[in-house]
Amino acid sequence: MENLALEINLSRRRMLFKILRVVTSKLIKGEYQFRAVTEIGAKELHERINSGAKPVLLDVRSADEFSSGFGHIPDSQHIPMMELVASFPDLASFKEKVKQLESTLDGILSSREQEVITICPGGGFSLVAAEIMAEAGFKDVKSLSGGVDGWFK
Repeated sequence: MENLALEINLSRRRMLFKILRVVTSKLIKGEYQFRAVTEIGAKELHERINSGAKPVLLDVRSADEFSSGFGHIPDSQHIPMMELVASFPDLASFKEKVKQLESTLDGILSSREQEVITICPGGGFSLVAAEIMAEAGFKDVKSLSGGVDGWFK
């Protein structure tokens, strides 16, 4: 039993580092051209949530945006990917951000087979986040078209 728990923990850490490798590789190489990522509209997402087929909702906005007056979509998990990317040039800051996000990432990493919807303010950066998740091995990743702006409209 102890070996199984250790193997699951190691598997999650490997996936976390795979995500980080993809992000850092894209940053270092300046590759911002991503393959097409499927988008989902706010109405379709709302219907899916209400039908009980809840996808994993991954909000990649900053902490301020996530907790602002607009707020966030209920049950969404917060991974401020832009803050993570922005902290990359300062290795100590980058490591601290990763450490802060580790427990949230662990929960997301266990859902690689589930549908994951990435969310940002307007739908642009969530496409990048969705591509990073897909390259890291997530099977069914989509971006919320129009972002939270579209959701709250």
